Amino acid sequence: MKLLEVIPIMKGISREKLTYFTSKDVSVGSIVKISVRKKMISGIVLSIQEVADAKSSIKDSPYSIKKIEKINSFELVRPEFVEAAKEMANYLASSTGGVLNSIIPKSILLNADKLKTEIKKPPAIYRPYEKFILQADDEERCANYRSLIREEFAKGFSVFFCLPTIQDIKKIFEILSKGIEQYAFIIHGGLSKKEIFETWIKILSEPHPVLIIATGSFLSIPRSDIGTIIVDKENSSSYKSQSRPHLNIRKFSEILSDKIGAKLIIGDILLRTETVWRHWQGEFVEFSPLKLRSLSTAKQEIIDMKKIKDRKGESVFKIISGQLENLIKVNQENNEHMFVFVARRGLSPTTLCNDCETIVACSFCKSPTVLHRSNKENFFLCHRCGERRSALEKCSNCESWNLTPLGIGMEKVYQELNEKFPEMKIFRIDADNSPTHNTACQTIKNFYESPGSILLGTEMALVYLSEKMASTAIVSIDSFFSLPDFRINEKVLNILLKIRSYASKNFLIQTRDASQKVIEYAAKGNLAEFYREEINNRKELQYPPFSMLIKITFSGEKKKVADEMDKLEKYLDPYPVSIFPAFTPFAKGKYSMHALIKIPSGSWVDRALLEKLLNLPPFFNINVDPESLL
Repeated sequence: MKLLEVIPIMKGISREKLTYFTSKDVSVGSIVKISVRKKMISGIVLSIQEVADAKSSIKDSPYSIKKIEKINSFELVRPEFVEAAKEMANYLASSTGGVLNSIIPKSILLNADKLKTEIKKPPAIYRPYEKFILQADDEERCANYRSLIREEFAKGFSVFFCLPTIQDIKKIFEILSKGIEQYAFIIHGGLSKKEIFETWIKILSEPHPVLIIATGSFLSIPRSDIGTIIVDKENSSSYKSQSRPHLNIRKFSEILSDKIGAKLIIGDILLRTETVWRHWQGEFVEFSPLKLRSLSTAKQEIIDMKKIKDRKGESVFKIISGQLENLIKVNQENNEHMFVFVARRGLSPTTLCNDCETIVACSFCKSPTVLHRSNKENFFLCHRCGERRSALEKCSNCESWNLTPLGIGMEKVYQELNEKFPEMKIFRIDADNSPTHNTACQTIKNFYESPGSILLGTEMALVYLSEKMASTAIVSIDSFFSLPDFRINEKVLNILLKIRSYASKNFLIQTRDASQKVIEYAAKGNLAEFYREEINNRKELQYPPFSMLIKITFSGEKKKVADEMDKLEKYLDPYPVSIFPAFTPFAKGKYSMHALIKIPSGSWVDRALLEKLLNLPPFFNINVDPESLL
């Protein structure tokens, strides 16, 4: 009879591991079915002990030890993967089971018995753990990756290429798989269960080294010869999960590559400020010389929209500048493609009462509503919680009808272009016009097949662009700067650089805030100055990389939230805590507040603080190293 310590793969379990007994043969890393709270869930065997050797611990156990219901006597994941998950759990102030639940695909966990494949031993070659960075445009990075993959294949090693989205995977596969198609595989959550099973088995069964291009959850594939893990498009916020335990794929890849002795390569057109700082501190090596000057063949032009005058010399508000209008005409005459970026959906992002200056807000979450167009009548839509109501309303504060739409939205730009260029084909990709992945794919296909057309898009559209075009332009981006987010300058620069990289002839930026240095950095490709300024600003305010942030959120009835946050502040003493309302405090009928802990860089994991966090009730949402403080 054997006593097993099992990690339950399930959210919301406070215990790190549970104990069960069985008479069957089992190995560490095996998948077992266990009963927890009257539910059958999966677990991974962490350790095994003979009952005869564990009598004292059984006798002292405060609960009865249950029998294992079902055992799959093979390893679903490598032991090193479990070790990486345990380390990641401490980093996230979570349980190992919660991390495993997030990082192993559900379809694999639920049908593990159908995927029995022997895990081969890794090559008997010692390789020192090395971490590299690669900052360059997409074309140069791909050239480096192609050479690396072939070198790794020649040495007998496989490569795991991690990307944040399914569309990114499809684009890169076409480039990197040329010449090695039989050894290149893509696997992601967009595939059917059958396709995932078949691909998983093919990857493990292939004797030749393989290239796996996948999203982060498939780092769990127990291929033992992986010699390099590449995390590309590192700046994407999609690498951080929105739900608990807020898994960070970038961090997990770093931990896992260390455990299995693989190279780690982090790449993007603009690496995160934290990553560049760590490189300057000697933690990362340059895979190729770090590009701190982003070059482009396109002509750069910044249009200050505040300087536009009418015939009388007075300032006038315009959506489309004369320069952009001329560029569109040339684009149409030459039958060329053009991408035009708009920061926000709808007609206008904000509506203001001219009499009392009250902003029209959502009835439930109090977020500013966005004005949208409809065939019947215009309406206000909350992009936070989805509330929709007629735009024929008075000011909620003074009951005035004098409401004025402000700002530039996608529908307003579309309307303007349609009036000025009625013969031109105009395509749109945003959450309103492309609600599904397939719709967006069809729209981008139609755009590329229509010379002389324009694609209007929000940030969502950038994932679907795949080919260079004559011109790209920014109609509006200023609204981003109003967000009180310490990463916002980096986010804006990343967007601008991506849009610029698709332009072969012209890149134009319209702005009503030309004083923003980020806009100038993007036009000139001056990344060195951006990093220097950004790092100085973050150092002054003690934001990452000079601290580790831990955000704890509680939502509910307003008074209860305030009371619980007061208790939390006292409980976390002596650690200093800042308590503040969420950027949108009311959402879906609940009030939210954040508690922020700043820990000096290099001090996490702090064992005393970790213990406190792990003992918090589950209604506190803990987010370590959050993407945003909003």
